[in-house]
Amino acid sequence: MNHALPSPTDQLRALPDEAFTRLQYLAPAAGCFNRCAFCSQAAGRDVWQLTRPGLYTLMNAMATVADERGIAIARGRDAHRPGTIFPYLDNDIASYPHLDDYLSLARDTLKTKVRISTVGFSANAPDLTAMHTRIATTLADVLDGVRLSITPYTTGWIDHNADSTSRAQFTADVANILRTYRPVFDRLGHGAATAAVELRFAPLLGRVPVTDTHIDGHHVIAAGPHTLIAVEPTTEPAPTTRVTGLGPDNQPEFTTPPRRYVHITARDTTPNPATVRAALRDTLTHPHHRREVDLYRFRNADGPYYAIEPNFPTGGGFTALHIYPATNRRETSGYTDATRPFLNAILTVKAARGLARRDAFPDATWTDVDNVLRVLTDRATALDTIDPTAATHIRTAILPVVTTYITAMRTADMPPSAVLSREFTIDTGQIVNQGRARGLFRGLVTVADEPMTPREERGYGEVSLSSIRGTVWRIAPVPFANERLTTAVKGDKNTAARTPTIVIEELDPRHLRNTDRATGKPLRRYFLTGVDIERVTLEQGHIRRSFPGITQ
Repeated sequence: MNHALPSPTDQLRALPDEAFTRLQYLAPAAGCFNRCAFCSQAAGRDVWQLTRPGLYTLMNAMATVADERGIAIARGRDAHRPGTIFPYLDNDIASYPHLDDYLSLARDTLKTKVRISTVGFSANAPDLTAMHTRIATTLADVLDGVRLSITPYTTGWIDHNADSTSRAQFTADVANILRTYRPVFDRLGHGAATAAVELRFAPLLGRVPVTDTHIDGHHVIAAGPHTLIAVEPTTEPAPTTRVTGLGPDNQPEFTTPPRRYVHITARDTTPNPATVRAALRDTLTHPHHRREVDLYRFRNADGPYYAIEPNFPTGGGFTALHIYPATNRRETSGYTDATRPFLNAILTVKAARGLARRDAFPDATWTDVDNVLRVLTDRATALDTIDPTAATHIRTAILPVVTTYITAMRTADMPPSAVLSREFTIDTGQIVNQGRARGLFRGLVTVADEPMTPREERGYGEVSLSSIRGTVWRIAPVPFANERLTTAVKGDKNTAARTPTIVIEELDPRHLRNTDRATGKPLRRYFLTGVDIERVTLEQGHIRRSFPGITQ
């Protein structure tokens, strides 16, 4: 009696059409050696990846079934990059040793384009370097987009001596990928959806008591150095605002108009009748910064919070502030200052040259770039007297990341105009609450993947860029081993297996999990066997120089 298991092709024939037509993530690996503390997908530190034969087996089987049914892979996602697959989710695709084969198969077998997002690869890995050179010179036509991410959390950037990594080497590796892929950048054209560098920074937060009261008939909110005073007297609490949709430039639209408040930033502003009157009249005498702002009151799973200037003002920089009073669920109160100092410094330099925020800056020079660093340094000095925490944040969390980026751009002989281009240099601000990032907010949020700001609501809330896309599908290896796999190894968004297995699952894009975010209802999930997968431990990855920043 023949008890042979069904072939991968036969197993795929049992799947619904949507697993092919709405496929978004076709990841050849699960797990990531970079171990970023804010990882949006909580990737494990070991990697399970398709071998080269396994890659060919899977993609050829997928193409066979799609051809039999007369359907096109990834063409059912009309709202977001139809016809393009993403080879990443909880992995870094630049370290996958068969990425060139993946791209060839995507183009010639699956008939799709591919979007790449990565923190880079090691220039000290000869095979990876040669592979990426081949991709940039012979497979650029497959690429629909390339995004390089720079954050302060990548293992190579953090400079762990025990890991034999250094920030200098990480910077050199960033320069190497910029140099290698510059022809691809030029071919695609600079833009957030095509070719860009994305910078994301550690959050500036304070775990401090929050005052939420009325003084002299005015609503007053205070947290750390920040005091907000309603311009108009009122005894009514601010109404709860919700995101109703996305307007021009995908800016979130709200159910209620804002209320105007005076925002005082100072080291020593005690909310009392005298300071409230002085702030409203602009007669405070101690060092401070005063501005009038829009304030909204939002609510997330932890309770109400306040958002101040949550969107870009016309022609200005980004200076959002969020204040979180304690609630029954949010036992820690405090604030996050989501100001984007790097972006604001670029806008200051452009304004000095007579350019508006959205104007191109093709004749920018390295002197202009140096002036951005000078503006950041001057801004930190100005904050020393009114908000020393923010001053320290610029010096320790913003300037080092920006310096890495600028040094890499110079080393790669990229044009200075690209550094100051809103199309190529994307400052996305502070990290968002996804995956492991919750712990970095130190109690200001208690639920993973819960939006903490209106812009996070815009990205992955109930009414958001993600919600309008509908569910998508993911295909990826499942971490497997004979021994028990801990969460730290396998990542908490993966299942575990005893033998080589591939998961094929429907995801809610609002949190990229196999459940509906609003109802908790499980979505469809299938498993596929008979495809060759290998496990690469962190130690092996280090020996193979499989991530950027490795010095030896």
